[in-house]
This record gives sequence, C-alpha cells and structure tokens, in this order.
Amino acid sequence: MKIGQKFTTKNVNNDDNMVPLINVVFLMLVFFMVAGQIRKADPIPVVPPYSVNEARAATDPNVEIVVGVDSTLYIDDKFIEINRVQAYLEQRFLEDSNQENFWVQIKADGGIPLEKLRPIFNQVRLAGLTKVSLATQLERGNP
Repeated sequence: MKIGQKFTTKNVNNDDNMVPLINVVFLMLVFFMVAGQIRKADPIPVVPPYSVNEARAATDPNVEIVVGVDSTLYIDDKFIEINRVQAYLEQRFLEDSNQENFWVQIKADGGIPLEKLRPIFNQVRLAGLTKVSLATQLERGNP
C-alpha cells in the first residue's frame, strides 16, 4: 500500500504556474511601450496658446526657446538671460551643418502678453534667423 506517498515531498518545481503571468507582464510592457508617448518634458510648465491651424513642422526645431508665465527663459533646457539669446543663437547657427534648414521654435505660455515676447523675437531677428515658429495647441471646437 502507498499511504505515505501522497504526502511525501519530492523535488517538484511549481514555477510552471509563473509562465502565464510572465507572458501577461511582457505583453503589457510591449503594449505600453507602443501605445505610450514618450517625449522630453519642458523645464517649466507651459500651456501654449490655442490655434485653429493644424499644420505641423516636418522636423524638430534646431533650437527650442521656452518662456514661462513669469518670463523665465530657457533655451534647450538651460536657463538663459534675454541679453544672451542673440549670441547663443548665432553660435548654434554657425555650428549647425545644415544651416539652410535651421529653425527656432518659441514655446511660450498662452497667458503671456505679446509685449513680453517682443524682446525674444527681436533677439532672434538680431541673430539673423528668419525661420521662427510659435508653438501652439489645436483649439478643440465645442460639439
């Protein structure tokens, strides 16, 4: 009779139940990698103004200027003072190998009045750059 065999301990591997769990975890990982959008965060929180124009640039900007509500200025994620913008832009333009397609994007908060943005546009103009865009977000219509 084999009465004690039922309760004897063998070297049984119970990891077989882990295989479906591992498969589910990897499927979730792949899903979130594909479905999620990963992009660089701005150095300060900025809510761009609304626009009805749906056109988007085909390439990323060579230089991104971020302007906060309190008029703090960041160029390429580095804090900079307004009087140094022209020199920085001139240096980046000279270092770029594709100067014909060089462009600057200004990402300003929608709550900033235009008068506070004029000095920034003047610095870009003094640097000799003509391809400049203002980042906006698409205005959603009321259904």
